[in-house]
Amino acid sequence: MPNATSIRVITLLSLALCGLTACADTPGQDRYVAYEAGQAAHVEEGEVLSFRPVTIGADNSGTGAVVGGVGGAVVGSQFGGRRQDRVASGVVGAVAGALLGNAIEKGNEAKGYAYTVRVLRTKELIEVVQPDASPIPNGQHVSIIYGSRVRIAPLRN
Repeated sequence: MPNATSIRVITLLSLALCGLTACADTPGQDRYVAYEAGQAAHVEEGEVLSFRPVTIGADNSGTGAVVGGVGGAVVGSQFGGRRQDRVASGVVGAVAGALLGNAIEKGNEAKGYAYTVRVLRTKELIEVVQPDASPIPNGQHVSIIYGSRVRIAPLRN
């Protein structure tokens, strides 16, 4: 049976894992991350030619698997009477925790769109992927913002 200390450790590790997975940046046309404030960005005008829905995967840093594996090993090693039993249950706990932690980290996917945009000045075609609740329609003139990340936003008339 797990003792109070191991339960506290697991609780703290779980909270840390949840905190780390919540750190995923999903900037879009109206959302910026803090380090982008005050940064100048080159802007050009373009036109959306087409769009398609995409799933934007979370950065899989492996942190979820590591934290989950450590937590699972700590909890698993609390079970069993003999040393060999505790080692075996710790290994099983580590594997299960790593799988769970990895699944939680991957759960931060976002829905968005991949836009094909014609840059009006050069006639060049570019693709921009960003998380948007609804697509920017074909034919819409947009600002193409070249900052730390490229994004597009509809031009307001």
